[in-house]
Amino acid sequence: MNKKNNFKYIVLAALIAFIPSTASAATVYLEASRNSVSVGDTFIISAKINSENTVINTVEGDIGFKSAAGVSVVKEFSLAGSAFGLWPRTPSLSQDEQTISFVGGVPGGFNIEGATLFRIIVEAKKEGSITINPQNIVAYANDGSGTKLPVTLKNLVVNVGPKAASVQDEWSTIIASDTTPPEDFVIVLGQDNSLFDGKKFAFFSAVDNQSGISHYDVSESGMPAVRSGSTYVLKDQGDEAKLAVTAYDKAGNKKSAEYTGVASGISWPIIIIIVLVVVIAWFIYKKWKRSKINASPAI
Repeated sequence: MNKKNNFKYIVLAALIAFIPSTASAATVYLEASRNSVSVGDTFIISAKINSENTVINTVEGDIGFKSAAGVSVVKEFSLAGSAFGLWPRTPSLSQDEQTISFVGGVPGGFNIEGATLFRIIVEAKKEGSITINPQNIVAYANDGSGTKLPVTLKNLVVNVGPKAASVQDEWSTIIASDTTPPEDFVIVLGQDNSLFDGKKFAFFSAVDNQSGISHYDVSESGMPAVRSGSTYVLKDQGDEAKLAVTAYDKAGNKKSAEYTGVASGISWPIIIIIVLVVVIAWFIYKKWKRSKINASPAI
């Protein structure tokens, strides 16, 4: 098993260990942003899940994406509005552009009907039909045992009609209207012999609920920034660490965080606990904030 797989399953194991619940079933399905699509349009397909009264903390699998040659193109993915807070594997498209793979989870799980997993931005190139179908989906109950749930899968077929008088680009509209930077985030340093050849590394995970996180720029000890995913292996493996991380959303808005201190080599299980606590706190805060807004008297 390679290090990427180690990383994936360590995170999954940590997620599965939280808060017991009763296992039942789930339904994964796709939902298009509108019923009528024309050649030249860019539209959004949401991968969704009904938890069916079960608390679920991890979902992994594939989304098949099939159409006649040249009918459509997957332009982008967005995690904006996702029920997941942790992504061991963000949605990614296979080389043949027919399969989207993902692994996501949330500490404490969720029990939501119609929860969004992620969004697929698609451009219709010519007339025809597009079939989108969930495949190899595995959902895990938040029961402390990692119980696999029976999952019902529902396909979606989108028909692309002739070019209309005006082209609709929903993704460009979202990007143009997104002026809000990502949420605050923290940088956690750690070290584990089973990861990155035992080298010290940083972990960070920002959230953006408008267009979604695009990437991170990481500057170490004042050096020029380099683009990164949510983990970064330190070039300087000494005792001191100085990092500046900037998270960018798809619209170009940004949020920065810094770390200065001793790179003490915290073990990976401790990192998981720290990250999960941070994410749980963020979800509790959001829930509290929504409840306060709903409880406010009408004016």
